[in-house]
Amino acid sequence: MSNYIIHWGIKGQKWGIRRYRNTDGTLTEAGKRRYDRDIRENLSKKKDNRVDTSKPDPNRWVKEDITRSRNLVRESKNLVTDLDTLERTTRGSGRKTKKMDLSKMSDKEMRDKINRELLERQYDQLFNETNNSNRRRGREIVSDTLSVAGGVLGVAGSSLAIALAMKELRGK
Repeated sequence: MSNYIIHWGIKGQKWGIRRYRNTDGTLTEAGKRRYDRDIRENLSKKKDNRVDTSKPDPNRWVKEDITRSRNLVRESKNLVTDLDTLERTTRGSGRKTKKMDLSKMSDKEMRDKINRELLERQYDQLFNETNNSNRRRGREIVSDTLSVAGGVLGVAGSSLAIALAMKELRGK
């Protein structure tokens, strides 16, 4: 048995960079789709903002893909932040009952107050549209999802920023 390494990639292929052109210079299927999309998008722009599409430009496409990825991560992170803020601001603290000052109350006043609280709780249990435990469970699920998504997007944004900075430094 001999030990050897097999490389299944494309020679010169970089991580996260799509190959739009074959080694002989012809466009791959992804390159053809990208070139067609490039022409369509370019025609929809104002004349001053158009890009030269007389020939395919894979280098520009890679830069645009990176910019799109960066914007997607940034917008997703902003969405998670906004949802987290919304969840925190709409979180009900529940109905807080005031502590009764027993020293200034008679027995009858205390019984009336307790009966009133019990009746209000029974009313809430009978006629609330949603059960508080279901609402609380739903909030916990949303909160957990937002915290996980926020962490993932934070890491993705940081790694994308580091990769772009390294690429720019390597290019200079």
